Amino acid sequence: MIDLVLPVAILLAGSLVVYIVARLSRSKALTGAVAVIALLLSGYVMYLLSGGEGMEAAVPVGAPEVFTTFDLNPLAIFMAVVSLGLATVVALFSIGYMHEKNIGKYYALLLMMTAGMVGIGLAADLFNLFVMFELMSLASFALVAFEDDWEPVEAGIKYLLLSAMGSMVALLGIILIFTHTGKLSLGELQATQALMLKPELMLGVAALFIAGFGVKAAIVPMHTWLPDAHSAAPSGISAMLSGMVISAGLITMIKALSVLHGIDLRLVLPALAIVTMLTGNLMAWVQTDLKRMLAYSSIAHMGYILAGVGVAFSAPQAAGLEGMRGGLYHILNHAIMKGGAFLCAGAIITLIGTRDLKEMAGIGRKLPLVGICFGIFALALAGAPPLNGFISKLFICKAAMMLDPWGFILVVMVIFNSLLSLFYYLPALNKIALAPEMSEKVKQGPDSLPASMLLAIFILALLTIALGVQPQLGLDIVEPAAAFLAGIIQ
Repeated sequence: MIDLVLPVAILLAGSLVVYIVARLSRSKALTGAVAVIALLLSGYVMYLLSGGEGMEAAVPVGAPEVFTTFDLNPLAIFMAVVSLGLATVVALFSIGYMHEKNIGKYYALLLMMTAGMVGIGLAADLFNLFVMFELMSLASFALVAFEDDWEPVEAGIKYLLLSAMGSMVALLGIILIFTHTGKLSLGELQATQALMLKPELMLGVAALFIAGFGVKAAIVPMHTWLPDAHSAAPSGISAMLSGMVISAGLITMIKALSVLHGIDLRLVLPALAIVTMLTGNLMAWVQTDLKRMLAYSSIAHMGYILAGVGVAFSAPQAAGLEGMRGGLYHILNHAIMKGGAFLCAGAIITLIGTRDLKEMAGIGRKLPLVGICFGIFALALAGAPPLNGFISKLFICKAAMMLDPWGFILVVMVIFNSLLSLFYYLPALNKIALAPEMSEKVKQGPDSLPASMLLAIFILALLTIALGVQPQLGLDIVEPAAAFLAGIIQ
């Protein structure tokens, strides 16, 4: 049996290899190609595992009983597909986008961050779940502060401090569970913990998990680090942070909450979802910085995802499967459409050297592919049919209608916020793709982009359309993962 740690180990070994290759060759193309190969190899191993043997947790010989390692399940496969897929596209984009300086460190950290996300899906106990979460976090801290300018350094420090506080709060919840049960295995805790912990203690631990892991998931009011970090990071990393890292934080929170079997969260998560989506959209509305606007939009989309997950936790018997399906499908779609939007932003910034929307007028006339693709991503993020964002929001609304008597309010808020988002997506689309005249910066900028950047953007735009027209392509990996999560929270 192939050890289930191998997909993570390949990525960690790959991070060392790409660093050495970069130091020896000084070639962006070769370093990027090695990173892409490492990501594809890790994905191939996951494919072999998912189609063969090894569906049970692998426990190292002599390891303590509390430290089980990894478990291959549909959620792990979902996390691997989305995180490895997006990371591969970002690695391709970065070949043309990043400067040669420190390119080895960049790709090494990208692979480490992706290893953490794959490990979060595979982790079968609270200890390894926390370790993989921290691996992802540490790499992302360095990537946010990757550039030498003051803005990314400041954003990275803010991100580090707030995330570290959140991690310590979540760790306290794990310590309380282990102190009272002597167990860390997710499977054992899901089966037995309701008999071991008092209800008030479970509520306290749930609050610690929501507050702690909610920082990384950018749930309001734990979101304040996100606009600075996502706008200051290199655009490929902004795509990873918004597209998958914050979703990985939410998945970590879901897995941790699942051990509190039988806990009644009532409307806590749906209420947080409404506040999160409303705050994100209202703040995005007033931004003139393209990347900052997209960053606040990511907060709003975490609200949509949390709406589906919250419905599942509030009514696990009636709407557990539907809620998780809507939430996970929107995680997949958000990774594609927001990842693509940030890559478009990176392409535009490469050409004109500014993030100010006013200076981007007419860029779509100079580079039609970027303008068209940004339009596709913007409309998908707003939930326009027949694109993929519309489909997953439809699933979330369908699940919310099963939450009596408050589900109707949640549906209205999802629809209202989707309409609200048009008030900043459409002006941005008008500036970038439809403006009749080009700004001076656009006129003075280059007339072309590296092929690797355009190819990465085109791939994500194609997926945005494909998953809207043929949603079953995404549901094939979403539905098993949703059924798995619905089963462990009931």
